[in-house]
Amino acid sequence: MDATTAPPASRGSSTRNELKRAARRLFAERGIAAVGMREVVEVAGQRNAAAVHYHFGSKDDLLRELLIDGADLIDAERRALFDELELRGEPTLSQVVRAMVLPNVAFHGPTGEHETYFRFIVNVQNERRALFRDTVPEHSDGFRRFVAHVHRLLAPVPAATINQRILFASLALQTLVAAREASIDRTESGDHHFWSRPDALSGMLDAVEAILLGSGASAR
Repeated sequence: MDATTAPPASRGSSTRNELKRAARRLFAERGIAAVGMREVVEVAGQRNAAAVHYHFGSKDDLLRELLIDGADLIDAERRALFDELELRGEPTLSQVVRAMVLPNVAFHGPTGEHETYFRFIVNVQNERRALFRDTVPEHSDGFRRFVAHVHRLLAPVPAATINQRILFASLALQTLVAAREASIDRTESGDHHFWSRPDALSGMLDAVEAILLGSGASAR
């Protein structure tokens, strides 16, 4: 076996998970280009300097796996929420926004995805936009359903205008969730004096819905 090739059974190993947790935190806190693979190995407490290459291959392969891990967790919850809503009929805009937002603030994962994932993806988008664009859409069925519902609910607003609002709302949500994540991550208890309050979540929902509606618009 090539030294840079991960064995099939290693995906869920404790070493692999520690490397992923360490890498995602370093990427989240310092950016993508500033972090070397040797540093990931050291922070993860591993002795083998080639551990990242052994378990993941290249740095880009590691970035893709970290992106997919979080995207799949969030998408699974979104799809479940949309499944439930659609069984009851055509959801309202408020319900659609809630199904979009809640998985971003309520997900957890086996390698601490909730601790650093959104700051990590912000840095990937800023530094490695093409890699992000080529990786995440295949794992975003829940987001595509969100987009379809928003177009249905905001018709007859022009499609280009709706797409612009979706982009702005998505960027605003990502910024809010990353700020929330960073603040909660700095606490020892995981309970933040502002971001853990129910009205903070309500405010996020209202902000996303307001951007989608635009000035003077209404939704069915």
